[in-house]
This record gives sequence, structure tokens and C-alpha cells, in this order.
Amino acid sequence: MKKLIYSLLFLLIGINCSSQNQEKLPVKPWEDIVEINNNEYNSITKWDADIYVNLEGNYTQEDSLIIAKTLKKLDNLTETISIQFSKSEKPNFKIKFLYTPLKEGNGYTTSRFGSIERGQGYTSCELYIYKIDESDTDAEIRKSLESRIAKMLVGGSFAYPLREKKRNSIFNPVYGLSNSQIPLDHNDQEIIKEVYKKGFEERLAKAEIQFKESIIKKIEDARIADRDRNLWWVRNPAAVIFLPALIIGLLGLFFINKINKSISIKIKKDWLRFGILALVTLLFTDILIVFCVSFYDFLTIPDNYQNVPIVRNDSIISTTFLMLILFPFLYLFRFIELKIQKAANNIYTKTGLIFLSTGFLPFICLLTINFIINGFRDERDFHPLSQMFLFIMTIATLRALIGYFIFKERNLIIENENKLTNLKELKVKAELKSLQSQINPHFLYNSLNSIASLAPIDAEKTQKMAHSLSDLFKYSINRKDKKTSTVHDEVEMVKTYLNIEKIRFGERLQFTVQVDSALENHEIPLFLIQPLVENAVKHGISKNEGVGKIDLKISKVQNEISISVSDNGPDFPEGLVSGHGLQTVFDLLRLTYGDKTSLNWTNTPEKMIIITIPETI
Repeated sequence: MKKLIYSLLFLLIGINCSSQNQEKLPVKPWEDIVEINNNEYNSITKWDADIYVNLEGNYTQEDSLIIAKTLKKLDNLTETISIQFSKSEKPNFKIKFLYTPLKEGNGYTTSRFGSIERGQGYTSCELYIYKIDESDTDAEIRKSLESRIAKMLVGGSFAYPLREKKRNSIFNPVYGLSNSQIPLDHNDQEIIKEVYKKGFEERLAKAEIQFKESIIKKIEDARIADRDRNLWWVRNPAAVIFLPALIIGLLGLFFINKINKSISIKIKKDWLRFGILALVTLLFTDILIVFCVSFYDFLTIPDNYQNVPIVRNDSIISTTFLMLILFPFLYLFRFIELKIQKAANNIYTKTGLIFLSTGFLPFICLLTINFIINGFRDERDFHPLSQMFLFIMTIATLRALIGYFIFKERNLIIENENKLTNLKELKVKAELKSLQSQINPHFLYNSLNSIASLAPIDAEKTQKMAHSLSDLFKYSINRKDKKTSTVHDEVEMVKTYLNIEKIRFGERLQFTVQVDSALENHEIPLFLIQPLVENAVKHGISKNEGVGKIDLKISKVQNEISISVSDNGPDFPEGLVSGHGLQTVFDLLRLTYGDKTSLNWTNTPEKMIIITIPETI
């Protein structure tokens, strides 16, 4: 177990170190490049082939010289392509100097920047330079040439329009002619240089990992800043969402608890109950996630928030799809957890298995889903997975620690319950012995009185009675430290007792014994029947002037044993039947069978005491 823990620690440290030791790209210009590339309307596009420039229209010699210097400057920035004037080659970058604006088919003037065609990258371009604005001097036009040509090298712009207020860049979003006069600065040159370096795509993948999260956060903050900050819900979106989310969560827990109580009675199959509860839990989780995401976006992200619906369809579809994927995995986790509970007895083994099932199993499932969706494309998939692995391992560690303390507490509870059960058993044994020790002296007292009263009258009967009494005590001594005896042995002991009493009462005592032969070998508590018969003799026959009759009947009624003793003596008094013998029988039944037995008496249609006990103790 220790080796496993050490191996996991080394693995975590190794993954963390490898993620930290990855190449860190400089913030500038890569943060700007990532922002441009994540513009949902216009990501980075570049030229794949060399650029050959041709000048057309009303340009001057001075214009030509300025453009030549610009092309040389830009050519030094582009490692993977060359930029030069066309000679014999067919030009793919035309710069047209015009006095008359070009009209599109709809009558509108074409863009001041011109038109551009794309394949995998840019394939051709026309840049229009209009000399129609009298306020524009030749110097101003020439000043903007460099930035206009440079802008045609890299397609894309910063993600959020208000960025133009915060920095001067040719990559600001275009609003009319808003950035046509922005000069090409050092940061813009660095962006172009990195885009046209060898291995740009690989470095871009690393930059996405390094900067994307922070860039998205900055964009969202900028959008929120553009909103009306006087609105309370814009300033405090989390506070607005918290209370409704809490209510939804509590309602979910309430309904899940109600459903659990309902199906626990109606559905006996554990796997079906778990499936229903898991499905309901995922449904409420889906509702909660959709509400929080949609409402937060409604409060913070959209610029035109008045026209944006609170519940977003994309959130519903994505979260529902995720929950459906999770559903079968919950069954898998449940199956593994049950196996762990049954198979492992050692607390440390259980804790280790829970750590593995919570940590590695979800990560393997996540890894499988990721590879099914994305395949083995490039390293951009692995850094987020390594971070996710660390997060899952943290959750697994916390759950393992919590599980350890739960198992430890449960073991203590079980240990204390076992001790309490043992103490209760000892108490029951002591009480049974006490009852049996009370029965024997009580019976001995009655028997000796019978012998004493018979001795002056008939010595032979006295001797016979003493021998029978000896047999009774032999039965008792042979069963010392035993709690049970068979129905057959108990009945034989009762017959011996009645024979003793018959010697005393003579023809005044008549008795019958009926026992179901199938019950003779069943175990019942020791001295259960004798006190009932003794009670019938003492409180019934002895007070009857005529012939006394006692009937003992033992039979099976459904799945219980019925023991009845009837006599023709005086009726039982109202209320609880008094008499030491019956009280000991009642206590004996309570200690042996608990609430699974009964003791009843009746005077009509005949005087009778009835005991019902289970077939087995």
C-alpha cells in the first residue's frame, strides 16, 4: 500500500513538473496573437505563397520609392515568404492609385483597403489608394501606405472593438476609416514576424494553452465594463444568481429525497432504484448548470442584453449531452464501489481502492472521450488533460481522506455494537439461569409438601413419590448450563411431575397429553411447560372438590407451535394472572423470543392457558 501511495505521489509530482517545464512564450506579442486568433468572426489568416507586388494607376515615382522601402521592411519580417515587386512573375498583390472611387454592383464605394481572395490562406489582393480627398496631403497618404500594406499580410483583428481606445494597432477592428491612419508600430511588427516564422502553428498551440484563459477573461471584463455599471446586477452577477441557484438546489434535494422514499417501498431492485435516483439527480444538475450559465451570460456578456434570452439553447444541448454521457459511468462507479465494500475488509485497502476508483477511473473515462472526439492530433490536448488529472487527483485525495474517517468511525460503531450485543447476551443468559434457579426451588417446595402430607398416610406411595422426584431432579441436573430441551423431553418431565401429583391426589387427578409427533424433536426453552401444569395443579385441581382434569396439548398452527394447558378448576381472576410460575414463564418467553411469542388465558368455553412460539428459537 505504501509503494502504491509513493508511486502516485511521484506521478503527480512528475506531471506537475512536466506541465511547468513546458516552453513559456513571451506575453508580447503572443497574448495579442491569441486574442486575434480567438475572434469568432475573423481569426488569423496569412499568405502561403510569395507575394509579388504590382503598382497600377496614378502613382508617382515618390510613391513607388516609398512602397519599395515598405516592401523591403516587411520582407525582413516574413521568414516563410518573400515580398517583392513583380518582374516576370504574375502579380498577386496589386496596389491601385485611383482618383475615382470604384463602385460595387449595389452602388456603394468599395472598401478603402480593397479586396482579398482566400484559399487555405491568402492567394491574391487588391489595395486601393484614393487621391480624392483634398484634405489628404501626399505625405499623409504615403504615411498610411506602410500600415495598409502590412495589414494585408495578416488577416484578423482584436476580439473586442473597444480595444482601439486602449492601444494603437493596425489590428484594431475596422470602423470605416478608423484605423487607416494608424502607423505600423513595434508591437504590430512583432505580430507579423511571429506569424510568418517557421513552426508558427506549433507555437500558436502552446500560446493557446498559455494565454487563452486569461484572454477570454479580459475580453469578458471589457464587455462588462462596456455595460451600464450603474446597474446593480451588472456589478454583482454572482449575488443575483446565488439565491435562485440555492433554491433550485434545495428543491432538487427535497424532490430527490421524496422520490427515494417512494421508490424504496415500491421498487426492490437496487440497480433500478439507483438508476432512477441518478437520472433525477442529473436532471436537476442539468437545470442548475443551464440556469447559472445562461443567467450569468445574460447579466454580463452580451452587449445587446435586452434582446438576449435568459435560457440559451446551446447551454441546454451541451449540458444535456454531457449528463447523458455521465449516466452509464455512474452505474460503473456504483458497481465498483459496491465491490469495494464487499471485497475489502481492511480500512486502508478500502481507502486506497476508493482513491483509485475516484481518481484514475474518471480520468481514464475522460481520456477515452477526449480521444474519441479529438483523436491524437497534437499536444494541445494534453496540457488541459494534465491539469484535469491534477484536479481529479485532488478530489480523489479528499474523498479518500473523508472515506478513511467514515470507515474508521463505522468500525468503532460496529465494535461498540458487538460489545453491547455480547453484554445483552450475557444478561439474557444470567436472567434465564436466574429464572430456572427460581423454578427448581419452587417446584421442590411444592413436591416436598406433597411428600410430607403423604408420609403419615401411605409409606409405599411416599417412597414411589420420592423416587419420581429423584428422576425429576436427575433431568434437571443432566441439563445444567443448557437453555433448551426437546418437546419430547419436556413432555416426559411433565408426565413424571403429574405422576407425582397423582400419587398425592389419587383418583381426584386425571390428565391427558396430546403431542404432534412432528414436533417432538423441536427445541424449546427448558422448563417452559412444567410451570404451566404446576400452576393448573396448584390453582385449579387442589381447589376442586370433585375430579380434576388437566389436558396438555402441543400442536402446530401454521408456522408456530401452540402449547395449551386446560383444567376444570376455578376460573382465572380478572386482570393479570398471578402466580410465581406464570410470571417466570412470561419472562422466559420474553427473553427467548422477544415479541415473536404470546401468552393468553381464557375462562370460556373452557379454562385454558395458551402459548404460541416460533418453530425455531
